[in-house]
Order: sequence, then structure tokens, then C-alpha cells
Amino acid sequence: MLLVVGHPSIGAALEALLRIEDRYEVRRAQSLEQVASGLDEWTPDLALVDGVLVQKGRTELLSMPTIVLSGNPHDGRRLSARFAQGQGWLRKDATADEIRAAIDRAIAPRRRRIPPSILIAALVLAAIAIAIIWYVLAARG
Repeated sequence: MLLVVGHPSIGAALEALLRIEDRYEVRRAQSLEQVASGLDEWTPDLALVDGVLVQKGRTELLSMPTIVLSGNPHDGRRLSARFAQGQGWLRKDATADEIRAAIDRAIAPRRRRIPPSILIAALVLAAIAIAIIWYVLAARG
């Protein structure tokens, strides 16, 4: 989980909230530009971004699914649409349960997807099992 929030106190509070359940690895940046230099090969499942930063920042820097924090529905929808993978918006005064629910909805499709390496390994194991069964049956007959 990447938090992009300009105000240090608000960012710290959101980070603490998300770390309480120990469900997310959380990193924080204070601007969209800071994100470009601070991820170090790490790809978050989701970014939670303050709408104020979206208005003056480079949204193309965030290629992951993104939820915008906004004070009103019109701005929230408009700002979320600026991201390639915008997943909607949340009110800035959203409750902890609303934040967690929005995050879970946004990352659920990514978590259900089988990673390519696991899929390839399963196919290789299936091919080996079929070859062994074929060999055993051929040896008997």
C-alpha cells in the first residue's frame, strides 16, 4: 500500500490505521514526484492519494490501482479519472471501516489472479505427471 499524502500528520495517521491489522505493507510519500524516486523496485498493490496532490502532480507516475481522497464527489470522480487504474475515490473524512472496505474492493481482483510463475509451475508438474503415468502404462503393456 502506497500512501501519497502531503500533510505529515494526516499521512502518519493513515499509515498507523493501515498498519493496525498488519494486513498491508505500507510506504508513504508526500508528493507524486517523490514516488518516482522512492519506490526502489517495490510495486504496491494500491495507492491511496490525496486529491490535492493530484491537481498539481504527475499521475502517470502511479501505474498501480489508485484511490483518491477528496472532499467532494465531483472532484473525487474527476481526479480519480486522471489515473490509468483509478479505482474511485473516498471522502477525506471516511471511517476506518470505509477505508478498509474500499481498499479490499480495489485489490481483491489482483489477489485472485494466479501469478504467472505459479501457473507455469503447475503446468510443468501436470506435464511431468502425465508423462510418468504414460510411461508406467506403456511399461505394463
